[in-house]
Formats: sequence, C-alpha cells, structure tokens
Amino acid sequence: MARPFGSALSVAEAFVVREAGFTPIAQVMGSCFYQVGWQSMPWGQLGWTGSLREGETFELETQTAAWNDARSLALSRLRDEAVAAGADAVVGLRLKRGGYDWAAGLVEFVAIGTAVRSERYEIEDAPVLSHLSGQDFAKLVRHGVWPVGLVAGSTVAYVVAGYGQQARSSGLFSGRQNQELPDYTRGMYDARALAMERVTREAHRLHAHGVVGVTIERSEQARDRDAGGMTYRDLIIELHVVGTAIVEMRHDAPPPAKSIVLPLDREVP
Repeated sequence: MARPFGSALSVAEAFVVREAGFTPIAQVMGSCFYQVGWQSMPWGQLGWTGSLREGETFELETQTAAWNDARSLALSRLRDEAVAAGADAVVGLRLKRGGYDWAAGLVEFVAIGTAVRSERYEIEDAPVLSHLSGQDFAKLVRHGVWPVGLVAGSTVAYVVAGYGQQARSSGLFSGRQNQELPDYTRGMYDARALAMERVTREAHRLHAHGVVGVTIERSEQARDRDAGGMTYRDLIIELHVVGTAIVEMRHDAPPPAKSIVLPLDREVP
C-alpha cells in the first residue's frame, strides 16, 4: 500500500498535476525568522555634509539584505525537505512574509508548497521550485516549457521629498486641487527597478528564457524629516517581486486535448 501524502494543492490542482505526469508526494515547508540590524538613513550618515536631491531614491541596504536573506534561507530549507522526499519539483509554492509588533526589527518568511515526482521525465538539477498553481504548471509542461526555478527580489527604498512637492502638498490651497506627487511617483519606479534587477540576475543565472507569473507586493511608510526650518514628508517603500523562471524544451509538443465545459449551476438554453 502506498504511503499517504500531504499536499498544499487544491483538488483541481492535484488532478491536473497527475494528468501532466507528476505524482504529489509531500507537503514541504521552509521558515526563517530574521533580526534586522541597525539602518542609517541617507540624511543621517556620519560625515554627510551635502544636500539631498529632490526625488532621489536611496536603497536601505541593511533592511533590503534582511528581506532577501530571510527569503533565501526559507526557500533553502524548503528545498532541503523536497530533496529528502525525493522530489523532482515543488509546485504551488506560496511565500508569506511578515513583521511583528512584539519584536521590533524582526521579519519572517514562510514558504509552503507540494513536492512532486515525475513519472515521465528525467529532471536535472532537481528539485526545481515554482510558485505557479497546479493548473499553470501542467499547462507549461504540456506545451514543452519547463520551470527552472523561483526568482525573487526585495528592496526597501527611501524616497526624498523635495521642496517643490512639499510646498505644493502642504500649501494653503493644496487640498482643493488634484495634483501628482512626482517625487513619490519616481520613487516607486526606482524601487521597482531595484527589485526587478535582482529578479533578472537570478533568471540569467538559471539561463531562463523568461519569467512568468510575476507578482509585485508593496507597502509604504511616511517619515518626517526636518531641514532648513521646514518639515519634509519622505517615503519608505518596501517592495517584493516573485516569479517563476522558464525555459522552452520542445517545439514539437502535441497540443493539449480540447474539451467543452459547461457550468453545472446554470440552466442551458
């Protein structure tokens, strides 16, 4: 009798993964609690005597490294569990992150997924990690495309609010008209570029042809800064990007079978 397996897949996901030639064998997990070290701010660095440029974005390196290291450690432990289970891949991987009020500076990453074994293919460099759903994973395999790994990048960026934006947003009539806050807008683009640069580097390391299923999660925190008798409201942006890197294996893969599906909770005219 085969051993029962644990799975993070839904019923529908489990069936389509089996149809694609993969057998779920275990639920796997990796976790990391990480203490963030001391972080200096751009305007408080020792020996700094210049002036901050309007709309300039600085990456907060200590906080950024903490998120990237915590995620890497969590995924490494999930991979270790997948190796111990004899898996060829991990599908439906979910990353959860958080910070806690009861411990200042503490961040956490938890990774949970389902380890699967291939019944049709010889997989090199196994196990590969993918955050795609069971359905999307099966679609890729059927079309001759193979996931080669999870790619991710995090950044914590400090956006400097300039005099022009601050004057417009805090003036006497500022609340009576629509207006863009351009320093924050540029800061968001800069933060995304910093995170995507890390994702791109990981994809190149895996020799990927592309990255699919990219998700971007972000949060913002305002921070007041006094300078020249004026209070500026700067912005700290925390941004996380995750995707699955893929390579195209076959150009002659047969097209998937087509079927007509009708909803069972409606009357057919």
